[in-house]
Amino acid sequence: MAGKPTNMTPETEQDPDDILAELEAEDDASYRAQRLEELKSEAKELQPPSTTSGQATFKTLGGDDECLQFTTEHERAVVHFFHPDFARCSVMDGHCQEIAKKHGEFGDADVAFGRIDVRNAPFVVEKLNIRVLPAVLGFVKGIIKGRVTGFEGITWGGSEEGTAVTSILEGKLADWTVLKRRLLEEVDEEEEPEKPDKSEYQRRGIKGRKQEVADEDDDWD
Repeated sequence: MAGKPTNMTPETEQDPDDILAELEAEDDASYRAQRLEELKSEAKELQPPSTTSGQATFKTLGGDDECLQFTTEHERAVVHFFHPDFARCSVMDGHCQEIAKKHGEFGDADVAFGRIDVRNAPFVVEKLNIRVLPAVLGFVKGIIKGRVTGFEGITWGGSEEGTAVTSILEGKLADWTVLKRRLLEEVDEEEEPEKPDKSEYQRRGIKGRKQEVADEDDDWD
C-alpha cells in the first residue's frame, strides 16, 4: 500500500541566498547596535569635565600672546606671575589653586585662573611693571582691577601660608569684582584684618600701565 508522498519543499522554505541575506542583515544590525553602545561608553569616558559643573582650571600660559588673549577673552580673570625658582611663588600658587578649585565647585566657571612664568612673557611683564614676585593681578573685561605684590596685605599673623591667607586673597579678588562676593565664606569681622586703601589700584588695562612697586620681597629683574 503506497504511502502518501512526502512534500520535500514546504511553502515556507526560502531561497538559500535570501536566508543568508537576512542573517547578514540581522548580524549587521546587532553589531551596529553593539558598536554604538561601545562608542557611547568610550565617548563618555573621554569627555572632559563639564563647564556647567563649574570646573574652573588653573591654566599655565605659554607666553605674551596667550597671556594677553587670556585676560581679554574671559569676562573675569586672575593671573599669577611667578618664577619657578622662587619658593614664595610656590606658596602663592597654592593659594590660587585653592581659590580656583573652590569657585569651580560653586559654579563660578566664568572666572578664569592662569599662571605664567615671567621669563616667558617679557612684554607683558614690562608693560605691567612687574618687578616683585609673586604678583597676582585681577582683570575684568581686560581691565586691571587690582594686584597683590609679594604677600603685601594678605599675611595672617606674620605667616604667608594657611587657609586664612587664602581667604584674605579671595576677599581681595572679590573686592575687585573679579570673584562673586556671594560665594565667599562669611568672615568674622573681629578677625578680618584691616584692608589696604583701594585708591592705589588704578583702572587701566595692559596698554600704558604704570605702577610704582616697592623694592622688597623677591625682586624679579
